[in-house]
Amino acid sequence: MKPEISILKKRVYALTADLAIVTTCNYFLMAAGTSFIHTMFFHFPIRFQLMLIDKMEVMTSISLMTLTFAYFSLFYFLTNGHTMGKSFFGLRVKTEDGSDMTLNQSMYRALAYFTCAMTGSFLFALSFIRKDEKSLADVFSGTTVVSDKVSESTGTEFQLTLVKELAATEEEVEYFEENKAA
Repeated sequence: MKPEISILKKRVYALTADLAIVTTCNYFLMAAGTSFIHTMFFHFPIRFQLMLIDKMEVMTSISLMTLTFAYFSLFYFLTNGHTMGKSFFGLRVKTEDGSDMTLNQSMYRALAYFTCAMTGSFLFALSFIRKDEKSLADVFSGTTVVSDKVSESTGTEFQLTLVKELAATEEEVEYFEENKAA
């Protein structure tokens, strides 16, 4: 049986995956913008086109901040505590009282990510220092990150099938390890 990865490690992996998704989307958005400039302004001198593309460097930073804020705010609110990274690693953000996340709480979490990033990123390590393992985003928004186990009573058909397949795979591995010839 595989040892369980701690929630803190899963949180780091999930945040890294989410940030990779956001930066990849931003890259393709900027590539589309550059292509748009070349396509729509083809009749202008090349110097003018290059000047517009050069000005997109400022737009890249602005679009990255906007995409990051929108991604985290909307995903947390619309999916009730999940982002793509958190879903992949089996995590969920829940409120302290167990109710659905509000848009304000989602926005406070996203704002806390900006605060951590703007202060040199060392505030991301706050959850490793605190005994209750809460990050700055948890403190700002009044939420906590928990493991999101799929049970028989909840979950989509795909999730339930995936859980059953994983359980069957673990049983096969345990059987072969116990019955190995010495």
